Amino acid sequence: MKPDAMALCMQVCDAYARLMLKLDDVLGTMHGLGLAEFRLLRALASAPQERLPVAALVSPMGVRLSGVTRQLMPLEKTGQLRRESGTDGKRYAVLLPGGKRAVREAEVTAEAICAEALAEGPAANAAVLRDILQRLCDAPALRL
Repeated sequence: MKPDAMALCMQVCDAYARLMLKLDDVLGTMHGLGLAEFRLLRALASAPQERLPVAALVSPMGVRLSGVTRQLMPLEKTGQLRRESGTDGKRYAVLLPGGKRAVREAEVTAEAICAEALAEGPAANAAVLRDILQRLCDAPALRL
C-alpha cells in the first residue's frame, strides 16, 4: 500500500468516527436511538416489505452475525422489530410500526446533522464524494 493510500483511508476513518460520534450523541439524546440502531432500522425501512434476512445486515452494520443478533434484541424488546423464521429456513428481521415511526422521526434529525456537516464544502462535490466512497465500499480488497 502506498503511504498516500493509507493516509487517505485513515482520513476516511477519522471523518467516519467524528460523524458517528455526533450522530450517536444527538440521535440518542433526541430519539433514544444510538447510531447503530438507527442504521439497522433504516436498513429494514428501505428493504422490500421492510424485511431482511438477519445475515444480510452483517455488511451494512459492519459487525459479525452475533453482533447483529445482539443489536436486534433491544429493538425487539421495545417493539420496533420482530424476528421470524422464513420458509427458506433463514431468520428474518421485520420492521414494526414503532420502528418505522422511530426511524422516520430520527431521519429528520440525522439529515439536519449531515447537511450541516457537508455545508462547508463537501456538498458542492457530493456526487464525486459519493462515487469515491461507493468505489471504496465496493473495492475487492475490502471483501471478507
